[in-house]
Amino acid sequence: MQEERKEESVFQFLVNLNKNNSFNTKIMRLNSPHDFKRCFMSGARVKNEVFTLHYSDNGGLPARLGINIAKKKVKRAVDRNKIKRAAREAFRKSHFNGIDIVLILKNEKYYDPESCFSLVNDVFNNLKKK
Repeated sequence: MQEERKEESVFQFLVNLNKNNSFNTKIMRLNSPHDFKRCFMSGARVKNEVFTLHYSDNGGLPARLGINIAKKKVKRAVDRNKIKRAAREAFRKSHFNGIDIVLILKNEKYYDPESCFSLVNDVFNNLKKK
């Protein structure tokens, strides 16, 4: 009986620990058009052959990511969502602070679905160097 209580208390501690250290996606997304516009107007950007990253300082808030992939450029929703998942994962692993980032697919001719993660990761690494 006491062993069960000890296991439950340890389990509760681990659950609370994981909640505090988790990646909160709700606060790390750009949602308002005003924030997107501010990133575009800042003039700071990083490019590779497929993607462009526009970024601006957000005054010490946690880093936020916005993704813009036109349906006209990538027809299938599966492919658009794959790009978004790869971008969120690369953003999460990069550990940015105090910056707002907007990822845009500019040149769909050079986009390859098989190398999606490496292309996105490349543009985030270029931003990290700056």
